[in-house]
Parts: sequence; C-alpha cells; structure tokens
Amino acid sequence: MQAVDGVDLELQPGEIHALVGENGAGKSTLAAIAYGAVRSDDGSVEAVGVVGLVHQHFKLIERLRVWENVLLNREPRRGWAIDVDAARERVRALSASYGLAVDPDALVETLPVGIKQRVELLRELDREPSVLLLDEPTASLAPTEIASFFTTVGDLAKRGTAIMVVTHKLAEVIAYSQRVTVMRAGRVVASHLTSETSADEIAREMVGGEVPALAARASVATAPLLEVRGLSARSGTSVLDDATFEVRAGEIVGVAGIEGNGQTALSDALAGVAAFTGELVFAGTLLRASDTPASRLARGIRVIPQDRRHEALVLDWNVRDNVALGRQRTLGLAKYAGAAREVIERFDVRPPNPDAIVAALSGGNQQKIVVGRTLASSPKLVVAYQPTRGIDIGAAALVQSRLIEARNAGAGVLLISFELDEIFATADRVLVIANGKFVGSFDRAGIDRGRIGALMAGNA
Repeated sequence: MQAVDGVDLELQPGEIHALVGENGAGKSTLAAIAYGAVRSDDGSVEAVGVVGLVHQHFKLIERLRVWENVLLNREPRRGWAIDVDAARERVRALSASYGLAVDPDALVETLPVGIKQRVELLRELDREPSVLLLDEPTASLAPTEIASFFTTVGDLAKRGTAIMVVTHKLAEVIAYSQRVTVMRAGRVVASHLTSETSADEIAREMVGGEVPALAARASVATAPLLEVRGLSARSGTSVLDDATFEVRAGEIVGVAGIEGNGQTALSDALAGVAAFTGELVFAGTLLRASDTPASRLARGIRVIPQDRRHEALVLDWNVRDNVALGRQRTLGLAKYAGAAREVIERFDVRPPNPDAIVAALSGGNQQKIVVGRTLASSPKLVVAYQPTRGIDIGAAALVQSRLIEARNAGAGVLLISFELDEIFATADRVLVIANGKFVGSFDRAGIDRGRIGALMAGNA
C-alpha cells in the first residue's frame, strides 16, 4: 500500500486547514512531501514563499541549547563570531511575541516533551514561513496552553500565512480550523468547510464507521497495591514534593495537571530511574531508591513512558524485537514470534508485519507497540504516562479500553495525562498536581471539571 496515493490538497493564505485521519493514513508523509523532506513518486507541490514544518518527532540537536537550535545556521554575528547575547535576545523576543515561553540557555536534552515542541515551533517561526505545516502540534500541550497556542496560530493566519494542522483532536478541528480534509489508507476520503460538518461525522470518516465504545468497567474488589508516603523526587527539571497517595488493585487513578509540574519525577521514581526520598510500598514490600528498573519489572511494575522514541523503542529494530524488549529471558524462542503477533492483533498495529522496522511506522503505531508490550505481560501496576499521545481517536479508544481491561483484571493503573477528557473517561479517582504537589482528590462520581481546572492552574 502506498503511504500517499493520488492526494489533491490546496492551502489558502489566511486559512487554518486541518488534516485528520487514522494512524498510518499518510498525513505525516504528505506533510513531509509538501515540505520537501520526502520525495514523491508522482505529482507536484507548488508553494509561494518559504514552507515551514514542525515535526511530530522533533528534529532537534539534543546537546545544543535552545537558542542554538532555534537559530541554527541563522545566528546573528559580530564579525566572524556568533553574537551570543543578540541570539539569546532574539529568541526571548520571538518566544514572547508568540506566547511560547522558553529559556534560551536551556539544554534541549533536559527539557520535557512539551517545551521541546515549543523550540521546534520557534525555529520555524523565526524563518517567517508563508506556509506552515504543523504535525500534531498540541500533542504535549496542556488544555490551558492549547487555546493560547491556537491564538498564536490564528494571528499567523491573519498575517496571511497558510497553515495546515495535522491532528487527531477533533475538538480542536471544530474550534479552530476553517477547512478539514480527511485521509484514510493514503487517500483523501472527504473534505469540508469546518462550519458545515461535525466531530462525529469526521470521526466516522476517519475510521470508516462508528468509533468503538470503551470497555465496560467491571466491579473489582480492591486493596491498596501502591502506597506512596511523603515522596519527593527530581528528574531533570521536574520536581515532585511530598506526595502521598495510594493506588488500589483494580483501580485507575488519574493524575491531572499541566505539563512540567512534577509528573516526570513521579513516573521516573516509580520506574526506578530517579532518586527519591519518602516511602514507596508496593504489594506490601518497601521499594528503595537503589532498586534497579529490572527489579521493578520483576515485581510486576510496568511503565509506558512519555517519550516513546527515546525511552521505549529501539527504532532500528523490527516490531518483533521491540515487543520482546525487557522480556527476552521470560519469552524464550518458542513464544518470541507469537508475542509480536498478539500485540499486532490486539492493538491493530499497521502494517501487521512483525518484520517491519519500527522507525518506518507512524507515531501512533509506534505507541500501540509500546502500550501493547506493556500490557501483554499481565502487569500488577501500570504507570501510563500520556498513553494516547499522538494517536487517532479510534486507536485512543482502543488503548483506553485495554487499560480498563487491565484494571478489570486486577491491575492498578496510574494514568498521567494532560488530556482531561481521557482522565475523566477512564479514571476511578482523579488526583490534581500543581507546582510539584498534589492539591486535590476527586472520586469518579464527584469529578468537577471547573474545580479541577482551577487547581491545575494553581488556584486553590
């Protein structure tokens, strides 16, 4: 199957054009062809002025600073030397003018995913493109940041920039775009003025039918599985301070918060890759900061990390070998191939080929592999950090259903997500985190969106 097959698409100056479709539909490939990063076999691309592309998978140099990445090959100079002060000020002014706060001197490798996304966007904005292609630009932004982001994008459109947004978030399509094109299996299957369609109609066009409902929530007898007492931890710039909570067996606990408020430190402490103080008690056993990640795996703790490409996958390996990661000793040769087939079938990985190289798959299909591998080994505790980041509406419902099924089977799930709708749809309890501290707790029956949003923003 061709990644892109006979697609006709036109972007107009001053218009936000949404491009949607299932994972593997060809959206990112089309954007890369339009940008000039991928060569097409047939057809043509015509554009007036500079074309910019903000990649879903960032093209940043991790060991350089923010200003070095933003201004690479365009640095202001004083004679033969780079004018570092002028470069820093240029990035500060650029970030202020677009409402995308960054520290020009921060090393990119220390930044969370959401801030890296800002750096990628600022690099393209500095080039003053007349056509701007945005591939999953809000995948790592908190709800409070998305409106601000689209205000920035709307201002660009008002200046005459033609903008294409590749996204899976249909609420954003309806709220912010003027036109929407739907792709499936490499082809355009529908195109609408946004004002003349609906999220439900777009969803049906994306998946070729009705979006599957979430798995039913079974009644599960629960007992404390994970007990967290006075936990403080640091991972890079992420800081967690004096957290106390518990996760019961057969329960999904959602952690709601704006990115950068201690979630990474929490996840890394539970995974065994960050030092901590305080107490972690899992299944009645005290976990120590010196315990290795392998020992956590052996006890049944599994983590879906926030950055699949750097923390979960070996991109040059095939699907079969990635599914086996961390389980090579327990799988054995007899079960090796079967494990990959099971993940491919249960999570609808496309293409359904265990020999496919993971780097060649779409981001959503890469994420399915990570989630499938995590849940395939009957974990006792799952720490799921943004498990549906960058995947389409049908795949997100599938992943959420699999998490609910794990919960129904008696696993405890700690769901860290910046998507409130995801937390509200799946969680039995919701904890709110702000400024590295837990500031609120809500049972499922007592969820209050307005109150949770205020607590996330630091308004007690």
